[in-house]
Amino acid sequence: MKIRGRTWTFGVNVNTDLIFPKPHFRPAYEPGEMASHLMAGIDEGFASKVRPGDIIVGGLNFGCGSSREEAAGAMREAGIAAVVAPSFGRLFMRNGINFGIPIVALADIDRHVTEGDELEIDLDISSLRNLATGYHASLAPMAPESLRMMQEGGIKAYTRRILAERRAAGA
Repeated sequence: MKIRGRTWTFGVNVNTDLIFPKPHFRPAYEPGEMASHLMAGIDEGFASKVRPGDIIVGGLNFGCGSSREEAAGAMREAGIAAVVAPSFGRLFMRNGINFGIPIVALADIDRHVTEGDELEIDLDISSLRNLATGYHASLAPMAPESLRMMQEGGIKAYTRRILAERRAAGA
């Protein structure tokens, strides 16, 4: 799974309340509504600047705070290709993977990327390269099931496929 995209950088301890602020919660969302509020707690205009395929690079403890699924859902809807940070809030990491967003932990990445740099991430060979600076790093290998889940677009699509295979096999 190869990802290539322009970066947006954010600092340390960016919590899910900043990624998707509570005033934007709704019982149901129209298509595009969640993406229009992405990162609104930090930059109200972010949603108008971000493009599908872009990559978010955060500082330590990115996505800390509540278990707010809307944070990862808004990223998915906006087309965020991956999130890279030195560390993540545990629940945000799981929600990101469930929504099919590669969540990549890499120590000191925030020191090697400037906003607007282009990153190339290859999850199959566990590699990250900053094409603007030449910086290269090896990544910790991703669990095969998590990688498949992300390739298929998240836990819903992954589960549908598994269930369909089981039905077809007569299980």
